[in-house]
This record gives sequence, structure tokens and C-alpha cells, in this order.
Amino acid sequence: MNNIARSLRRKTEDGRQKTNIRSPSSILCPPYSVLRTLSSVRGVVLIAVLWCCALIMWFAFQISAQTRLMGEDRIHSIRDSQALYLAIGGCYEALARMGQAPPLHMDQTADLNWQPDGRPRIVEYKSGIAVVIIESEEIKVNVNSVQEVQLRQVLQRAGADEMTSEMLADRILDFIDADDITRPQGMEKNEYIKAGLNYIPFNGPLTGLDQLLLVPGVSHQLFYGYDRGIDERMRETPEVFQDIVIPARNSLFSLLTIYGGNVNLPLDNEEQQESVLKLTSWKPGGLYRILSFGKSANGPPSVGIWLTVRFVSIGEKPYQILSRKVM
Repeated sequence: MNNIARSLRRKTEDGRQKTNIRSPSSILCPPYSVLRTLSSVRGVVLIAVLWCCALIMWFAFQISAQTRLMGEDRIHSIRDSQALYLAIGGCYEALARMGQAPPLHMDQTADLNWQPDGRPRIVEYKSGIAVVIIESEEIKVNVNSVQEVQLRQVLQRAGADEMTSEMLADRILDFIDADDITRPQGMEKNEYIKAGLNYIPFNGPLTGLDQLLLVPGVSHQLFYGYDRGIDERMRETPEVFQDIVIPARNSLFSLLTIYGGNVNLPLDNEEQQESVLKLTSWKPGGLYRILSFGKSANGPPSVGIWLTVRFVSIGEKPYQILSRKVM
């Protein structure tokens, strides 16, 4: 019995072993379902790899764009700093030349003799240039003491039409005068509140000429000039003044002042203006406006500095700085 049981057990184990053994063909040629599963897995892996590559490229583009923008901002900041220091250098050049005697020959170039005649002087440095303009404040109209008629003339000279000049003249005078009585086309405290402005009229003299921009209707374009930087001063060497924004000669900025007692508008004829400016010279106690614009040799932007100085002619420093502003 034991022998019979052993023989049956052996046959059973042999049968199990036979059923577990695969043929070589079954190993080399897996079933179709297995192939389809492997193919789908490979497709998913490929898509995942492509998606990862696209994500990496997107991050790379973002980092590159951000780095480029940071680099451009850095370059812009460097050029801006260079232009500022060039403008400061132009101011010092003008201050050092205050008090020069008028030239003996009228054909002498402006760069050799600096007078407050409104002509641009070009100072060249290794890192760029500075364009300097010096004018007398006494030939400009004092906005704090001007009458309505003269103020309208100034506004029309700056480019405003007749109706606009009447309105702006009333608003400017309401902004300066001490009373709260509204002019026909002006604005006082109540009108400023109704307009939603977070300030009210000064009801006193201006302490800075650019405070005119607080008057409703006085735009930057009107204040600095509709033809800003394009006049007879720049026609000889227009390439030098490229990218330099200089206030126009016929602008509120150039025609008005808060100093002196002049209330009459300068002559309109350009030839007469030139003849008057050529006779302008330094006077002890006189007030002068110095505009210095620096431009880096590497490109824009340009930076302007606006000084108001008094020529004292005595002492270690022949000048007294009354105001300074970066434009």
C-alpha cells in the first residue's frame, strides 16, 4: 500500500511540474492582452516625459524673461544715474562760470562765454554730455503778481485758445488770491471739493512754479510746451538733443516765474527776442534759472535739474541757490 501511494504521489507531482513548464514559443510570444498593456504603459510614460519636458521649458522661459527684465531695469537704472551725475556736472559748470564778462565779439561761440541768454551750452564728458541753459528770471512774468490780461496773453502764447485762456486765467488767479470769491470761470474751495480733489486752492502766492500743475486744466503739455524741445535753439545740432526733453521757449514753464516784479510779456518777435538775449549779462543781485540736462553715452533716459540762483558776485561762492529740483 505504501508503494502504491508513493507511486501515485510521484505521478501527481510530475503532472504538476509538466503543467507549470512553458514552452519557448510561449515565452517569446506573449499573449495579445499583455502586449496591449505594455503599449498603453509606454504611451503613458511618453506623455509624462513630454509633459515634464514642456514644464521644464516653460520654467526656463519664465526665468529667462524675468532675468532679462531685471537686466533691462538694471541697465536703465545705471543710465539714469549716469545722466543725473552728468546733469549735476552741468550745473557746476554753470555755477563756475557765473559773472563772466560779455564777449567782445558777438560771433564768439556760446561754449566759450557763458551768459544768461537762454542759449544751450554743451559740455562733453567721457561718459556723456550735459546741455546747460541759463536764463534771467527778471525777464519772465511773475505769476504771483500778474494781472488777468497779461496772464491771458501768457496762456495764449503757450498755446491755449482764447476761451481756454480766459478759463485758466480765472482758475489760476482764484488759486493764488486770498479771498474765497469765485471768478466767472474760476474755481474756489467748494468747486475743488465737488470735483473730488483732495486739496484746495493755496489762497496765497506760489512757492514753486510747478505748483501751477495743481490748477485744474493746466496740463503737463501746456506747462512744458506743446512743441517741447523743438525750437531755434536746437536746429543747428539736432542730433545732440535727441532723447533730451527741454521745455519749449513758449511754454508756461519758460514764460512764468515766482520771482521778480515783471508782469509784462516778452516780445513775440524771435529776432527781437534774440537781440534782447544777446545783451543779457550777469548782474549782481540778479536771479537766474539754470537748466542742466544730462544724457549718458550709453543711451536714454535723460535727466534734468532745475536751479534758481542769485548772483551775489562777492565771497567765496558768487552765488546763492534758492531752489533746486530734479525734473
